[in-house]
Amino acid sequence: MSMRTLWRPLSLLTLAVSLSACTTLPTRLPVHAETAPTVTTTPLDPQTLSGGTVLVVGQSQQFHLYVSGQEAGSGQLNWVSSDPGVVQVSRAGLFQAVGPGQATVRGSLRSSAGSFMDFPVTVQAASTPSLPTAATTAYAQQVLALTNAARSQARSCGGAYEPAAPPLSLNTKLSTAAQGHASDMARHNYFSHTSQDGRTLAERINDVGYSWSSVGENIAAGQPTPEAVVAGWLASPGHCANLMNANLSQMGLGYATGGSYGAYWVQDFGRAR
Repeated sequence: MSMRTLWRPLSLLTLAVSLSACTTLPTRLPVHAETAPTVTTTPLDPQTLSGGTVLVVGQSQQFHLYVSGQEAGSGQLNWVSSDPGVVQVSRAGLFQAVGPGQATVRGSLRSSAGSFMDFPVTVQAASTPSLPTAATTAYAQQVLALTNAARSQARSCGGAYEPAAPPLSLNTKLSTAAQGHASDMARHNYFSHTSQDGRTLAERINDVGYSWSSVGENIAAGQPTPEAVVAGWLASPGHCANLMNANLSQMGLGYATGGSYGAYWVQDFGRAR
């Protein structure tokens, strides 16, 4: 199970990209956060943000404008994109990256068109995820070894005692399910235990023909090595509990590159019937 929430302060707005996940179903990775600055404006001052925002096709971000220290409601604002073929914006200030290119989104007060803020947006094409390679197979062996080393010793997972557990073995069908989900997240640039087509973990496992009595899943994004991803899972109570679960006897690993996080990891666990 896994969750990451990224906050990035921008002058008079807060923007957030939320990635959710989990299963044993679900759990969460550590939350990284920055506190947005307190800003007072009376009213919005005409200006353009210099830094700009970079999105990947298919990604969305929510923007908020504040007037005199209070968040402006959608009824107070007009949102307009200079190029809807690059980025579209909803009445509530949700930016949706549509196609590669550059555009400017303007948020203005309905009561005073001269009070506005311009948001430069660059949209990049989603990178093509990598297919399974010899490196992916090597990563699977490394993650298996690191997981079994962790299972060999009792530990605390977020304060809950977890006894040592028997070692896992790699399972081809679980690896197929895990790889499919990792590649799908990288290809479509999302992060969730639910597939882009709506399938759950259980449905993905069923689809590869694995007959199971218990399943679980850990996912992560952005970690560069097997050591980093396993360390992150062990530091997260829900992931750690999945990893130490003595009722699970097999695992499969999926790894793909692409999307806005660069690397996507999926660890599927199971006990066959």
